Amino acid sequence: MGFRAVLVVIVLILVAFGAGYGMGYWKLQMAEKEWTAAKKEMESKIGSMEKELTLAKARQKLWEMPQTLSEAINHMGQKNYGLAVKVLDGAKEAFLAALNSLGGEAKNRFDFFLPALEEARKETESLSPNAPKKVEEVIGLFEQALKRVKKG
Repeated sequence: MGFRAVLVVIVLILVAFGAGYGMGYWKLQMAEKEWTAAKKEMESKIGSMEKELTLAKARQKLWEMPQTLSEAINHMGQKNYGLAVKVLDGAKEAFLAALNSLGGEAKNRFDFFLPALEEARKETESLSPNAPKKVEEVIGLFEQALKRVKKG
């Protein structure tokens, strides 16, 4: 074998190595593009699912509100007005958190709730015997509003 043959073999090896490297690099670039596209698609799906989850949690808080208010009535029945006030405050916070996630139409349907809840809270704070009745009225109004939201 002469010098030329060795040189040709070396050149062929370098060409084969370069071609293999180029094909591998091209495949890597294609895989990165596919991965980026899939990642963007998943991020958009995650974003929409997070919005749906937030809305579902807000609805769940609304559906649990009558039960929470009933707990306040139970505390009043046990003459524990301090815990009843705390439950009413917690209900207000939960409602406000849920309200931020809901649309404007649902917000309008529940616009009565905060003033009514505040009135019931004041009655409870003053240890009024009418406080349980006020909270029951709030529960009734709230359940009616929930039915309207469900139908609407």
